Amino acid sequence: MIKMTESLVEEKEIDKQEEATIEEETCTLFVKNLNFDTTDEDLEKHFSSIGPCRAYVAKKKDPKHPGQLLSMGYGFIEFSSMKLLNEALKQLQHSQLQDHQLELKRSERTMKSNQQIKSNKRKRQLEKEQHTSKILVKNIPFQANIKEIRELFRVFGELKFVRMPKKIDDEHHRGFGFVDFVSKNDAKNAFEALCHSTHLYGRRLVLEWADEENDTIEGLRKKTATEFDLSSSSKRLKRTELLGELRKMGGNDQISEKKTTEEDE
Repeated sequence: MIKMTESLVEEKEIDKQEEATIEEETCTLFVKNLNFDTTDEDLEKHFSSIGPCRAYVAKKKDPKHPGQLLSMGYGFIEFSSMKLLNEALKQLQHSQLQDHQLELKRSERTMKSNQQIKSNKRKRQLEKEQHTSKILVKNIPFQANIKEIRELFRVFGELKFVRMPKKIDDEHHRGFGFVDFVSKNDAKNAFEALCHSTHLYGRRLVLEWADEENDTIEGLRKKTATEFDLSSSSKRLKRTELLGELRKMGGNDQISEKKTTEEDE
C-alpha cells in the first residue's frame, strides 16, 4: 500500500511539473509591416487590449549615426498563453498601427538574448525556498541515464532515491527527474553547488526545489488512500450493476445475491 501511495504521489508531482513547464513557456507572435517610427511601447499598447504582453521591435545599428538603432520594420509580441496569442491573431490581424496594416503569424523566435533567458531562469531557481530534501532536475539530456544523475549527486551525501519518469510506452525518460537526499543539509549543498552552471552532454541542468507537500508521503497518504477507496468502491459498484443487468437479461440464472455480496466485499 505504501509503494502504491508513493507511486500515486510521484505521478501527481510529475503532472504538476509538466503543467509548470507548459505555463513557463511563452507564446510569441511575429509582426510584420511596422511603421519605422513605431516603438516597443507603441506595439505593446496596441496588443495589450488582448491581454498582458511584452513587445519588442527588431532593431539594427544605424550606419549613419553610430550608437543609434534603426527599426527593421518587424517585431515580436510575447503572450503568456496560446489562448491569448490566438485571440490576438483573430482580432488584430491586418489591424492598423500608425497608418500601417500589420501582418501577424506565430513565431518561435527567441525574443530575448540567451543571456537574459538564463538570468531569468536562474533567478526563479533561487527565489524558491528550501522546504524539502528533494530536488527537481530539469533539462536532462535524453541520452543521459539514471546512473549518471545518481553519480553526479551522490558525492554530496546519502541519497534516498533518484527517479527519472519515463514516457508512456517508451524507454526514454521525460527530460526531468527527482533526487531525494537523506539529509536536507546535503540536499542544500548539492543544490548550491550544481544549480549555477552544471552541464551534461552540452545541456545545462536546471535545478529547483520540489514542492514541499510532495516531499511528505505521510501527509498525502490519507488523501491518496481515500481516493483509492473511492476508486475501488466505484469499481465494485459497476460490477454489481453489471451482474444485475445480466440477471435481468437472463444471461446467468445461477448468479446469486450471495456471490455478488462476496465479490463486493
